[in-house]
Amino acid sequence: MFTEWTSLTSEITTNVNRSQSESTLIKFNPLISRDVTATLVKQLASSLGISGPAEPSKLVSDHEVSWCMDVICFGLSLPLTDHEIIKDCVNLYCEWLSVTTTPKISVPKPIIDDPNIYTRKIILHLHNLFFPRHGEVLPFIYLQENLGADVVNRQAVLCHRVLRTLQNVAQNSVILTNETWETLLLFLLAINQLLLAHPTCDVGDQLCERVLSVLFEVWILACVKCFPAPSLWKTFQESCANWRHRMALVEQWNRINLALTARLLDFMYGSTFPELKIPDEDSQLIPPEMSNDCVAQSWYRFLRIIGSPTAFCCPQVISHTPAFMQHILLREDSIDPHQHPCLLILPQIFLKAMKGISSQVDAFLGIFMPFTWEEGVIIDNAISTPTNQTTNTHQRTASVRSGSDQITVPNNAVGEGSSKNTFGAGPNLNVTTDHPHLSPTPPLQRRLAKSFSVAPSHSQSKGLSKGSLISLTSSRSVSINTMANSGPPSNSSVTSILSITNENRPPLAVTRPKCNSILHLLGEWLFDAAHIGSDMWLQSLKKQATEASRRPSSMIIDNKRGLSISQPSSLEPTEMPNGLTIDKYESGKAEAIGALCRIFCAKKTGEEILPVYLARFYLALQQVLKVNEKSKEIEETLASVLFNSADLFRLDLDGVHVLLPHFISALEVVLPEKDLKIKSHNLVFNKVEVRRASIQILLSILSLPLHFQNLPIRDIAGGSNDKVITFGQLKSRLINILMSALQVETDSQNTHMLLGALLLCVQDSVMHEESDTSSDIQSSSAPETNFLSSACSERSSYSVASKASNSSYSGNSTATLSNEPTSLLSDDLMPEGFSEEGGGVYDNAHALFVRATYLSCHRLISSWKTDLNVSLAALELLSGLARMQIKDSDAMECKRAVKWICDYICYQCSRPPPSHSKDLHSTIVAAYNCTAVWLMQHPYLLQDRDSLTNVLEVIELGISGSKSAGKMDEPPKMMDEKELKPVSIRVRDAAETLLTIVLEQVGYFPNPCGIQSTSSLLDEMTLIKHCNSGGNQEQAIQKFRYFVTENSTILAILDDQIGNSEDSQPTVTILLRTPFGRNAWTAQLRHLPRSKSGTKYHAVNPGRPIAMHDMPMRHEIEQKYFPDSVEKIPSCIADYSIPTIEQVIQKVGNDSIKQFSKLLEEQLVLEKLAWANTECSADSLGHAQEATAPPVSHEFQAARLFLSHFGFLSFGEQLQKAKESSSMMSPSLIVLDSKKQGFINDLAVLDKMSPRTCDTVHIFYVRVGQTTHHDIIDNMNEENIASLDTNFWQMLQTLGKSVDIDEHSGWTGFINTSWRINNSSASKKTRNDFRFGDMNYNGEKRVIYWADVSSEIAFVVPNRWNRTACDIADGSCLSSTQSTDVYYERSVSEQPKCDKMLGNVNPRALSLDDRSGSEPIPPVRSRKTGAKLPSWNPSAKILLVWLESFEDHLTFPTDDILNYTRIGEENFSNNSQPIRSNDCYIIFLHALNSGLLRVKLRAPAGRMNFATPLVDGMVVNKRVIGMLVRQTAYNMAKRKRLDSDSYQQPHVRRRVKVQEMIQKYKLDLTEPELLTHLFMTS
Repeated sequence: MFTEWTSLTSEITTNVNRSQSESTLIKFNPLISRDVTATLVKQLASSLGISGPAEPSKLVSDHEVSWCMDVICFGLSLPLTDHEIIKDCVNLYCEWLSVTTTPKISVPKPIIDDPNIYTRKIILHLHNLFFPRHGEVLPFIYLQENLGADVVNRQAVLCHRVLRTLQNVAQNSVILTNETWETLLLFLLAINQLLLAHPTCDVGDQLCERVLSVLFEVWILACVKCFPAPSLWKTFQESCANWRHRMALVEQWNRINLALTARLLDFMYGSTFPELKIPDEDSQLIPPEMSNDCVAQSWYRFLRIIGSPTAFCCPQVISHTPAFMQHILLREDSIDPHQHPCLLILPQIFLKAMKGISSQVDAFLGIFMPFTWEEGVIIDNAISTPTNQTTNTHQRTASVRSGSDQITVPNNAVGEGSSKNTFGAGPNLNVTTDHPHLSPTPPLQRRLAKSFSVAPSHSQSKGLSKGSLISLTSSRSVSINTMANSGPPSNSSVTSILSITNENRPPLAVTRPKCNSILHLLGEWLFDAAHIGSDMWLQSLKKQATEASRRPSSMIIDNKRGLSISQPSSLEPTEMPNGLTIDKYESGKAEAIGALCRIFCAKKTGEEILPVYLARFYLALQQVLKVNEKSKEIEETLASVLFNSADLFRLDLDGVHVLLPHFISALEVVLPEKDLKIKSHNLVFNKVEVRRASIQILLSILSLPLHFQNLPIRDIAGGSNDKVITFGQLKSRLINILMSALQVETDSQNTHMLLGALLLCVQDSVMHEESDTSSDIQSSSAPETNFLSSACSERSSYSVASKASNSSYSGNSTATLSNEPTSLLSDDLMPEGFSEEGGGVYDNAHALFVRATYLSCHRLISSWKTDLNVSLAALELLSGLARMQIKDSDAMECKRAVKWICDYICYQCSRPPPSHSKDLHSTIVAAYNCTAVWLMQHPYLLQDRDSLTNVLEVIELGISGSKSAGKMDEPPKMMDEKELKPVSIRVRDAAETLLTIVLEQVGYFPNPCGIQSTSSLLDEMTLIKHCNSGGNQEQAIQKFRYFVTENSTILAILDDQIGNSEDSQPTVTILLRTPFGRNAWTAQLRHLPRSKSGTKYHAVNPGRPIAMHDMPMRHEIEQKYFPDSVEKIPSCIADYSIPTIEQVIQKVGNDSIKQFSKLLEEQLVLEKLAWANTECSADSLGHAQEATAPPVSHEFQAARLFLSHFGFLSFGEQLQKAKESSSMMSPSLIVLDSKKQGFINDLAVLDKMSPRTCDTVHIFYVRVGQTTHHDIIDNMNEENIASLDTNFWQMLQTLGKSVDIDEHSGWTGFINTSWRINNSSASKKTRNDFRFGDMNYNGEKRVIYWADVSSEIAFVVPNRWNRTACDIADGSCLSSTQSTDVYYERSVSEQPKCDKMLGNVNPRALSLDDRSGSEPIPPVRSRKTGAKLPSWNPSAKILLVWLESFEDHLTFPTDDILNYTRIGEENFSNNSQPIRSNDCYIIFLHALNSGLLRVKLRAPAGRMNFATPLVDGMVVNKRVIGMLVRQTAYNMAKRKRLDSDSYQQPHVRRRVKVQEMIQKYKLDLTEPELLTHLFMTS
């Protein structure tokens, strides 16, 4: 940068020499000169006011002052044994320097008159104070430990006083001239050169950080007040090259750079850019008055001041300085300069330098996070455990004492056989780990933070300084055990290591600079550091050595790379100490490659990166990703690449897929290992997060093989003999990685992501086979590859038993409950074809489905059952697998899966009471829902006896709390014998739902009404239209009789005939409103089946039958009561048990017999008289009247007959049961009064309560750069809708079915238009008004709909209509026929139990749909009335956002967008709070240039925030996105409901509503009154 300017190094040397020779006293006897100095200085110092009152100076002329300064100059050069004299000299000069700020009384008048001249002289004389004293470098001084330490500390205290004074002058003086500033800066450079240029210097080691901090801070001040000339900057740069063996240099460099960068970012990018958070004391380094241009100029110069950081990797370069050469020449032993022990700290210095550059990268990306240096702690799985770094007994440490400090290095750090000659003379070498206790620190007025400590002690090795935020800005060593000290580390021990974590890393800044800009600035250094140790790096070293040999020894300043010092052959590879081998620089290299990964992963959508940068980056990654499969450890560089490259395959980087095989090789080493081992030197990675980042990479490449299929991938290194690999051939390796990772993963979040990835793989394979059945998938992969080979590999975490000869699915087989993942499963539970001998073909969707089902079921019950999120994710995976249409699927596999899920439910329910919690019950409820999905998708399972038994047993277990079938030796317990103790109310409700699905829906869904309704679409009004009579709704309801049975079912019975009334039979029409919906039934009472009662004859008079005159022959037969043989049978005692008539008369008495005979005679007389009267009448039989058929009856009391025949009128039995149980039982039949006010409205409210859950997903399209809700909503306008991405519309079509609102009877996304009975006339009328065709899904005319047996989802694409309708309705109210309270199922909308109490709710009213054919009513907000309204929990909002530019997800205006997502619940709550953006679930989709889609998820913070199958960061194929989005949205809503404390299932809410109606409308009738009511005509 300053190659054309002259260096001032020679001037520095001149100043130093002149300061030593300027005093005249050096020409006289030292003792005499000392005495003169002591006398004069003591006299002058007495008037300073330090020990007594201050007095005016007696020096009044320039000559007097100059003579005294000559003496003081000599005094500053005295040996430190004359400490008091030197101290007085320092005090004099420090007090006189106050002339530049606020002159004190003791300052001589000539100095006050001309302060700059004298200030420059004082600064020149102060050089003498910082000179290392000659006697202090002799070997014998080290034998007197306390003496050496005391001498060094005395000089350090005085130097510190001078530095503090000069720093105060620079900060507060306003009179310094340019010449004085230049003198001050040259002085600071000179003293740093004196103290730091040599390999070791006692006082330099003590003052290392302090002199550097003062230099950098004063230089910053000079940039503001008197910007240094280029010659000074060049001198500064050259001087820094001499101090690069000092860690404090890099620390101060990083500290200043960060402070300047913070100011730079502030004015370059504004306040919206993420703030660079640094300590307050560091931010105060930059004066507020510093201009923006000055900040920019200073920032760039300071950034380049130490040259290329890769020079730290070359000890030959660092050690080839004049000071090093002089030090080596003066030693008795002859060693190479690069083998000096002070250079053993170079790897740590290199790491700190690269960490500083990495921090610059993070600052520009907006993701800077302060990091800490943990002391002797390795962070693993978020648990910090102390680690002994010297556990190996053979690794002993040798300490070299240099002055008052020691250098600790391993014995093997310097080459074998050279330890004796490496560290100097024998007396200097001793083995110790103790630091000497030195003198106390200087006065506390000085600035301690990030400055030197005079006496480092053990207490300083614990913790960080108060203001220290990052290691860049504090002096602390980072070596674990290869530590050589070049000055005492002031604030930490030698066992500090850097902990790397990715937790809570902030998102990339929206306004961050382009990648090319950062690479232009820092790329050269980062690329060089990333290639260290590679073949390219070695070739570059040889090239530089060759070039250097062609020119004389010199100082080389490269304009691009910065400064480096070399001599001929200095760069050639030579023998290095063990502590300086190239592998010791692995940590710094890892930091560099990690920074590069973060730069390239920060690429914006549509941004271009120069090909040369991409090429160098890919080459560096290829070198790093080379793994040794035999080694169980991975290098820091590989861990850093995986840790920072999660987004690499999601950014449309040109040619990035050439790295795919290399990344897969790395993942094969990392993910299948249960105990990941990282060969760490100074960086300690959180292993869980390394695995998490690896899983993120896996998620981004899983879809590539089936997307590109036979597209070849060539090796980045090139070559003619390279084997061409296709994308399709990588599928087997990816599946193996995924399966192996699932088997060994223990972290909950990582397992959650892997489960989502597994479902993606299976679904993608299924859809691929459906769309590409004509192509042979197996031809694209090697014949020997098998993506299920991990089942038999040594990495598999569980064994696979050989297939038994009889693998029938036994009903007695049970799931293995072992907690060990290596447990061997029963043979009858093994998937078909998974034998070690069989081999078989597995590269198809069916085989993957079998393996996924088996693996997830096994791990669910063995390892995941105690983790809520993982259990839910596994059950969501199983539900997704159940919904897939697998070709050639085997019933045995589905049967096995249902068996596993049932066993899981049994295990969870049987856990001890302390284990039962809300989370446990949530998993059980989810398991019941999963079972329902399997049965609905595979109804044939209920035809199997074992499957039906298992399902019914878990239903019984959920409802009653126990099974009727006990153990083998226990008899079954009947239902009425058990006490109902369900695990929880939620579990009971879930079991009831499953029971209803089994009995009503399996095999019958969808019903004739379609998927839009599980209930009948007939109501009272519709049925009455088919009767002979009509009327309005109120009249229609009055024709029905309403009863309630079982306290939960409403029977609406109609006696009128419906349809064909010619067939006069007792007919009853019933509307059955149960907790699970509404059903319509018609029943007829028939005495013959319809097949035999088709022909009927109803003549008016059939006539008498013709008599038959043929008289038959009559045979006289003697009637016998007993056979003839009865007389031959002898009598026995029993024959006489029946008394004869005589015996009876004797017993009863003669009077009774007479009375009986009299009554008999009277009766005979009466009967004869009656017969005579009949014969005389006209109706007598004797008149021969013809018989006629009775008239056909057309009126029946069918309701009474129905209730009687079905057992609802068995009053006697009810009374008898009540007496036996000695308790009051509720009557089996309750009559409701349908004439009461409000009954019609409450009935409508009940019909509006869907028996299924219903959710709404609002979909938005965001163009590039759109950040306001107006622009986003306007994308759906008629003029813009046609220009949107066609992939967006294709995705919409895969979400569900497009339905017309007017013809739809299910959930529409709006309360007022949902669950209405179809009106064909209205739909025909409004269809012509629809102008947008199939593209307008805002819910006004059309919506996308999907439903299954238990849930409904409406996909709404809002436009301006959604906001306008809501705004207009804000001031309106519902009509008098509409209700201010509607019950319906919406996510977690539920009412507290207190509002569910019977009799605690006021009447409600809501009219049915408007049948006039008018426009659908938009969501409106009602005015508050006096009636008590139920509380309403805000519904979870689910948004699906399509992004043209991925970065726009950071600026998506969620709060404003929510105004377009109202569904009408705002009208039905008094205390509902608006949904906040933090409570929304958002699924972002971004289309990549490759044709794939990138997924970004945003969810509220909580225990169950993210659901599967979509995972944040996943890259998916367009053919599966619809199913995955739909299932993810469904699972999000389901998890939200599970997490709600007040949520109740839909059928429970309907039951509660029925019970409420009972309390309001029931008729209290006795048995006679009920019978009378039944016999009355309606």
